[in-house]
Amino acid sequence: MPKQVSLKAILMLGGAAAAIALCGPAIAQDFAVPSGDLKHALDAYRTQAGVPLVVSSEAIKGVRSVGVKGDLSPDNALSRILSGTGFTARRDPSGIVAVVRENSSSLDVQPIQIAQAAPARAAVETVTVTSSKLGGADVQSIPISITALSQEQLTATQTAGGPDLIKSVPNMTFTKTNFSGYSIQIRGIGTQAISVTTDPAVAVAMNDTPFIRNHFFEQEFFDIGQVEVLRGPQGTLYGRNATAGVVNITTAKPTDQFEAMASAELGNFHQKRFEGMVNIPLVDDRLAIRLAGEWTKRQGYSFNDTTQERIDGRNLWSGRMTIGWKPSEKVKAYLIWERFQEDDDRMRSAKQLCKRDPGLGNVLGVAVPGVGPQYGVADGLSQGCLPTSLYEADAFETPN
Repeated sequence: MPKQVSLKAILMLGGAAAAIALCGPAIAQDFAVPSGDLKHALDAYRTQAGVPLVVSSEAIKGVRSVGVKGDLSPDNALSRILSGTGFTARRDPSGIVAVVRENSSSLDVQPIQIAQAAPARAAVETVTVTSSKLGGADVQSIPISITALSQEQLTATQTAGGPDLIKSVPNMTFTKTNFSGYSIQIRGIGTQAISVTTDPAVAVAMNDTPFIRNHFFEQEFFDIGQVEVLRGPQGTLYGRNATAGVVNITTAKPTDQFEAMASAELGNFHQKRFEGMVNIPLVDDRLAIRLAGEWTKRQGYSFNDTTQERIDGRNLWSGRMTIGWKPSEKVKAYLIWERFQEDDDRMRSAKQLCKRDPGLGNVLGVAVPGVGPQYGVADGLSQGCLPTSLYEADAFETPN
């Protein structure tokens, strides 16, 4: 296969749309392209500027860039990204931009890379799906009914934890039972069993690893890469616990750039929520560590008339440490340690309508002592509640 292609061939494949996009006025844009691998820098530039490029991946392999940051025109931003790399940008009169070596007299571009000259669709954000095990494919090309939410979307919609996902995910319901069990239903399929030996119908996974026992109800989201909700049976990849679907939480991974973030929220009911993150590269893009944590405390929204105190408050914190190691371009490994602790008066379930069961007066004709309405339900063979109608008064009133 020939290694060089003519400008005429590139023009035919690039299309008139690329020429029109590049011939417009040079308007300053806010660029934030981190330093590092040149290929990643050009990918970030292409996404932020919306400018199509023709580039050979083999030619720029292993080349590093200083990146660019600030309000610049697309041409100036690209020049700064290529500064000191030995490459330069050349524009054909038709508008095609190619990244070539500075001393090259022709466009040294592999024909297979010409497809990258097509401008990206600006109206549709690229969402990478990890739950498909296809190596990180675009959500537009995955034949799965899926909802993927980034950290920015979770923050914008005030999706603080697992139960809040029902605000953004269709066909999903979340209910809380007594004790510590909860039920996620997708498309009406789920389980209400609370036994520790019962498998849920909707799997909850963290970084593609299914967790049967987890704190999905209690723990809040922080430093999340994205949350994916897959609808329909996912037993092939996640086992028998995924009859109705999967909720896959992907944590943010360490990067080769120093990053830090801190946020604080104050509100009524003495609400306080603090979240922070710091990403520290240790050895270029080979070894990095990421530390993140959050703390939430507030009074309860409910009031107990008997004790004259508020209930259903929050007092919890969680921390996570992630170590990323990339010994080669094709091998990546992550070590994740996470700690969660809660000490509050959270309500496991709200009031349930119930008709009091007075218990059995006799068993096989033998009277049971201490049994009857006058002794209360706690002293007899009682199951606590009896079936009743929603429209009966005894479902709401406590007998004297």
